[in-house]
Amino acid sequence: MKEALNTTSFNININHIVKISTLPGAYRDYFLPERTEIELEAAIKAYLEHLKASCLAANTIYCYSRDLKRLLDKIGNIKLNLISGGILDKHLIQLRETGLDSSTRSIVTMNKIKSVYRSFFKWCFIKGFIDKDFTLDIRLVRSNSMRTIPINPEEISALLNTISTSNDLHSQRDKALFSVYAYSGIRRAEALALRICDYDGNAKILSLPKAKGGAKKIQPIPSILSFMLDEYLDNDFSLKHSNCKLPLFPGNKPEDFLSGRQAGNRFDKWKRIAGIRKNLTTHSFRASYATQLYRSTKDPLLVSHLLGHRSVNTTTRYIKEGFTDIGDVLEKAFSPNVNFL
Repeated sequence: MKEALNTTSFNININHIVKISTLPGAYRDYFLPERTEIELEAAIKAYLEHLKASCLAANTIYCYSRDLKRLLDKIGNIKLNLISGGILDKHLIQLRETGLDSSTRSIVTMNKIKSVYRSFFKWCFIKGFIDKDFTLDIRLVRSNSMRTIPINPEEISALLNTISTSNDLHSQRDKALFSVYAYSGIRRAEALALRICDYDGNAKILSLPKAKGGAKKIQPIPSILSFMLDEYLDNDFSLKHSNCKLPLFPGNKPEDFLSGRQAGNRFDKWKRIAGIRKNLTTHSFRASYATQLYRSTKDPLLVSHLLGHRSVNTTTRYIKEGFTDIGDVLEKAFSPNVNFL
């Protein structure tokens, strides 16, 4: 069970507001309260309430709560103004060296934790709980993330055919789930959060109740996926006639959503039976969707929109493979037969 900090409301007395006009960077225009004595746990609770009021996604708030609770457990519920950069540095070093299974945490994971602490102590400084934001000295480390390997159309076909011809109890569900991954391009968590009512076969859309960033999103889907989802619902009588608020891809119980770990384990099973590459992951479907879409459209903005990326720069990590035919494009654009005058 996820363990998060109890954010029961409490009172913080702020006597008067002081205008600070000589602060660096993003702090310059803030009105800061005079420093108030407060302990770490109370500050964390107030900060989490602030995040809730800012309408951040529940999972994001949980991650912030988890990382701040690690700090609280390590250094104790001391006065906030007693925490120094040295104390935080020592805590970060210990976190780096004590990851899961006694392994060191990755650079990406440590960057996320550092970002949580930077955000928290910046907020504490703005609120007047501390005199100085010592996390300004904490630097994130650039990491070269490995590009996800796309699953190719032949492997998708082999995987779905293997599932179709199986007598596995959950074969219909798994085929529908991996079809959604392959032909909608949505994220793993977005697919697993789908309810029966989120699929509209007539309009050929999926309404994503758990899109990244907390915003609701409508995802158009191709006819091939609509056909597969209709077939899935028609074949599963209990699913078709159950409460439409129930999960589209249930776990062990009809009311339970399939978890990310369960979906990953199911994919590992089927790819082993289908004989496709071992290094593929469920994220490989999303990379394949982007690659195929870009090859068909040559429109990175369209691909970026359908992937739900805020920046097209993120999309380029998925479609680099599609740029291999750039030579042909240049030859066609500047062919001697083209009249430039």
